[in-house]
Amino acid sequence: MKRKLLIDGDILIYKIATMNEVDTHWGNGLWTLHCDENICKTQVDSTIDDLLEDLQADDYVIALTDKTNFRKDVLPSYKDNRKSKRKPMVLNALRDYVMDKHKAIIYKGLEADDVLGILATTPHNDERVIVSIDKDLKQIPALISRDGKTIEKISKKDADYWFMVQTMAGDSTDGYSGVPKVGVKTAEKILGDNNVPLLELWKKVLATFDKAGYSKKEALQQARVAHILTNKDYNKKTGKVKLWQI
Repeated sequence: MKRKLLIDGDILIYKIATMNEVDTHWGNGLWTLHCDENICKTQVDSTIDDLLEDLQADDYVIALTDKTNFRKDVLPSYKDNRKSKRKPMVLNALRDYVMDKHKAIIYKGLEADDVLGILATTPHNDERVIVSIDKDLKQIPALISRDGKTIEKISKKDADYWFMVQTMAGDSTDGYSGVPKVGVKTAEKILGDNNVPLLELWKKVLATFDKAGYSKKEALQQARVAHILTNKDYNKKTGKVKLWQI
């Protein structure tokens, strides 16, 4: 069976664009920041080649985030904390590059994580491996490589468990709070054994939100923002997202 890599393009190009920025002091207090776009493009190509070799894969797909995001409709403040952060100067150029040369995939209204989740869970005849360091993708029952060298399998029960952990713990990077003062370790302690149905885990999540003074509606809002989409959650023809509901 052939193996296809599902590569997180957002992380790929952001890392390369960032690590190649060079600050230069020209004297008399004059500083500039520059980056060689061509070096970055070469590194994108070589990184993909290395992944194909190290993971013994035959093909690959790169996923990118769309410029619109359905989560903003669920939680208007989603990722607002990133607005003031400067992006690497060649990020857009690299985005265009992987779209043109590597035929990167973008789905309307979705983040790269969602695209990867959909591709990994769509029925297929090849073996698919998600390649990403993003912890959100532990929600997807699939093969995943976090280090670009080894592969692990995420079971359905482990994926559901991590989804519930993230719903409670929130993600300050993405700008959703979960339950205040509940981190990953506390969330795992609250949930206990992961060898139980998702509904039972959800009941514990609701009880935790309720204890903190939050409604079921607010808990569901956090869950829908935290949830990474799978193939059953998105209509590619219409771009319509099926929001999570247990």
